[in-house]
Amino acid sequence: MKKSVIVKRIILVVLFAAVLLLTPVLFFIKTPLEQNMSKWTSTIEIKDRVAYPASNSIDFKVDKAGEHTVYFSLIPEGYDKDSLANVKLSNLGFITTLVITDSSDNVVYSSSQSAAFLDTVIYLEPGNYKVTYYYFTDENEFYDFSSEFLCSSKEAARLAKDVNFPSFIENGTAVFNYEFCCLSKEKDLFFPSLMLGWGIVFGLLLAMLLTEFFFFGKDGTKKYDERQILEQGKAFKIGFFTLLIIVESLIILNLTGIATIADYPIFYQLAVFIGLGVYVSYCIWHESYFAINEKSTRVLILFAFIAVFNLVISIVNFVNGWMIVDGRITFRVLNIFCTLLFLIIFAVLLLKRIANSRSASSDDDDDEEDD
Repeated sequence: MKKSVIVKRIILVVLFAAVLLLTPVLFFIKTPLEQNMSKWTSTIEIKDRVAYPASNSIDFKVDKAGEHTVYFSLIPEGYDKDSLANVKLSNLGFITTLVITDSSDNVVYSSSQSAAFLDTVIYLEPGNYKVTYYYFTDENEFYDFSSEFLCSSKEAARLAKDVNFPSFIENGTAVFNYEFCCLSKEKDLFFPSLMLGWGIVFGLLLAMLLTEFFFFGKDGTKKYDERQILEQGKAFKIGFFTLLIIVESLIILNLTGIATIADYPIFYQLAVFIGLGVYVSYCIWHESYFAINEKSTRVLILFAFIAVFNLVISIVNFVNGWMIVDGRITFRVLNIFCTLLFLIIFAVLLLKRIANSRSASSDDDDDEEDD
């Protein structure tokens, strides 16, 4: 084995091991949300099923103009934010309305939706602001809110029945728990972007390791003949111009404002998928994708695994509603496109084998005629 191949493999192993070992450290990183979250409790008195005070507020400051994500959670630590059925109102403190005002008492945002966990994006100028929130005070009011904003009427009836309203049925006091944070859009996207980038690096290194150790000769070098190399050059050229045309089209769509249904990294990754699909398909059709010393069966198994793996992730994302959030397509839709990419590659491989089989059969017939 060549010395250069050994060095390359050692470098890949070290890089992959470093990424793998450092992955758990990511979960100990304090996100901007965790660093800037304010937690407090509000004590209210209940007299004749009326809350005193009927509302409460908290002040916050914005240092940078732009889009900000407002997080407002009324669910205390220890509760599952996705399941409210067994949580008592006296422990939560549902609200009917949330209003954000500036230092001049001008309303910059108001909402009566997502009272249990608010996560919304608004544009804010630098300055001082105040959040004011108003409480639910009876079961019927909670039912009306739930059926209008949260779920169906049948589910709202069950939820209103399961959620206990003891603090409003009897006089007394109740302690409500709150969490509040306002982050610039850039800080809000910091941790998801970090995790996504880390995952891409991990996947690329894993793919390189598998390719290096399992899919071609012991000398670590793929061997192509002159015809294959020429065809690969043509494939690179076609794939490059395909990618170039798509990227230029995205720039035009950006100027016209049409491509606002998703974040732009999604479109650019899709452009990469299409360019890659064109390159691989051309190489397969001209029998220049697999090296002379490469075992194509192992590569096909890897492709099948990647396709099935992304298909399963796509189904999970679709069932949980993670592909489209607040009317915008998320990066999770890329798993579908990745699945389609490998399905197209399989289709090209199948068609090429059928074409080769027919060509071989035709050649055999010609040989028999010559005899």
